[in-house]
This record gives sequence, C-alpha cells and structure tokens, in this order.
Amino acid sequence: MGSVAAVPLEWFESWLLERASERENPLTPHAAEPYRYIWSSWCQWLLGADRSGQGDWTELVLAAGPAQAMEFLLDRVKPATQRSGSSPEISIVTRERYCMVLRGVYGHLQRLGLLAENPMLRLYELAGEDRPDAEVLAPGIWNRLLEQAAQEPADRSPFALRDRALLCLMLDAALTPAELAALNLGQLDEAMAGEGDGPVGSLITIRLQGNRAAQRRELQLGAQASGALRDWLAVRSDTLSKGRPDTLVVLELVLFTERRKPLSRRVLFHLTSRLITQACESLALGLPRHLGPLVLRNTAILHWLKAGLAQDEVCRRAGYQGKLALEHLRAHLSHLSETGKEANTAWNTTSP
Repeated sequence: MGSVAAVPLEWFESWLLERASERENPLTPHAAEPYRYIWSSWCQWLLGADRSGQGDWTELVLAAGPAQAMEFLLDRVKPATQRSGSSPEISIVTRERYCMVLRGVYGHLQRLGLLAENPMLRLYELAGEDRPDAEVLAPGIWNRLLEQAAQEPADRSPFALRDRALLCLMLDAALTPAELAALNLGQLDEAMAGEGDGPVGSLITIRLQGNRAAQRRELQLGAQASGALRDWLAVRSDTLSKGRPDTLVVLELVLFTERRKPLSRRVLFHLTSRLITQACESLALGLPRHLGPLVLRNTAILHWLKAGLAQDEVCRRAGYQGKLALEHLRAHLSHLSETGKEANTAWNTTSP
C-alpha cells in the first residue's frame, strides 16, 4: 500500500486520537478495533465500486456521499449469523455503529478543513435510525401542538382519545416510536393497569424498558398527559373487545390501531404528520421538512434543555447513555453556551 493510499487510514487514526482524548466517554483502544474494521471496509468498498478503475483512494473517500454509504450498508454489511431463508437485514445496533463511524470520521475531515461540510450528516435519517439529524419544530408550531393536546376531542370518540394520549406522551415524555408501540399495561402504575381508575388528578408513572440500561427508566407524566392517558384507558377495554385483536400480545398493549393491531412506525408517522399538518394549517405556515414522531421527540428534549433541566436528568428522561447523545441538538443550543448558561457543556466533543 503506497503512501497516498494510506492517507484515509491516517485520517481515521487521527479521528481515533481525537475520540480517545474526550473528557466524557473516551474511546478505548479495545472499543476502537471494530471501528477500524468498519472504516477500512468502507475504503476498500469505494475502491471496488469505482467502475473506472482509475480512482485515487483519497479522492474517492473525499467525494463519497450518503447515497454511496447506503449502498455500502446494503451491499457490504451482512448479519454476523444468518439462517437459511432468514432476512438478510442487519440489526439496528450494527447499522447505527456503521453510521456513527462514517458520520464521525467525515465530521473529523470537515474539522481538518478537507471538506466544506460533513456529507454523512443525514445517514441516521436515511438508515431509519432513531437519531436523525436534529430537526426540531419552530416554537409557534410546538406551542400550537401543546394547545391541541390540551383540548378535549370534540366527539370524544375512543380513537380520538387515543390520538390525544399519544400526542401527550410524545410532547410530555419524548417517547420513541418503539417505546410507544411496546408500552404495555404492566409498565403503568398498578392502580392504572386496569381501566384507568386511579385517583382523579393523580400523576401516572410509566416504567420504560429497553435493551440498554439507560433505556430502562421511570417517568412521571405531567397532569395533562396523565389525564389524557387516563381518558383513553377508561375506554380502552371496551374498544378492544369490539374488534378482533391481531395477536394475544395486543391485549396487554396500552395503545393499538383501529384494527386492533400493534402500532407500527408507519401508523405513528401518519398520526404525527396529520397533527403537525393541522397545527401548521391553523397558523397559515408551510410544513416543516420532517413530520414524524422523531421531530416531536427532538423538540421535547430541546425544550427540557432550554428550561434549564440538568443534562444528566435530560439524558435519563430521554433514555440516553450519556451527554454525548445530546450533541445532535447543539446547533439549537449554541446561544446557551454563548451566554454562559451551559458552563458544563458537551457541545465541544467530537462524537457523531
């Protein structure tokens, strides 16, 4: 391998040194080994995908974009184990790790002045991850959604009550689509697990579950979200009995579709996009670029930070492992650092 061909590998090692020097969650040599494999695989794939056969490795790396990265994920990245006839799709964790490395190294190249911008910023969004680039709603739209959540549905039909409960859970607790879909009666306060017959006005606590320790947490809902969830639970059982649940697991789910099936990402996207569209139309505003549940989650977390909530508590509520996970919101909080309101900030880190 000539000196020119080694340059992309040198860039990667430079990024590793940067990551290893971080004050919070520094990257250890052992943890870096899988990342080194990911980067070298990416560079080799780019060279092999160059149809001209004349491409310079350095130029290919610098010219690459998110579309090529997605091709790489689909073409080169395979499950560690795969049974005959099973889906070839890689796990979310593996896909996120690849996205993180590409986004991180290219961000380092931008800081080195080799690129005008990081071409991999949209990778999380394109790969369907729960951490897309931080798109947040404008304050006016967010406030109108809060107003919509505070209003009781005109017809108080069961699924209108469900939609209001879903909106409140996203605005108040910033739950992820996966957490909303999986929320079951056993995760609610014992008094609320039946027909929503807990004391009127009491606050509901939900116990969230997840694969990572940080995702397993308790959240106390505010009065409005507790009331909206209580209204839905009061009609949930009768609503469920009038249909034919898709599977037995639906019987334990707090929220389900009108066809008595588990909520899907598609259903949640359509619900949130409709609610955001209504808010925009009432304000005579154009639609934002993103309409799904993740933009609501990002905006809720941003408002926690703007309200002065400690970053550790924000991470706990959001289910993040550490403060570095908040970096995708730093562009919206730069003014806090400038005014000195965020003395102990994580925004000077290099994590993707």
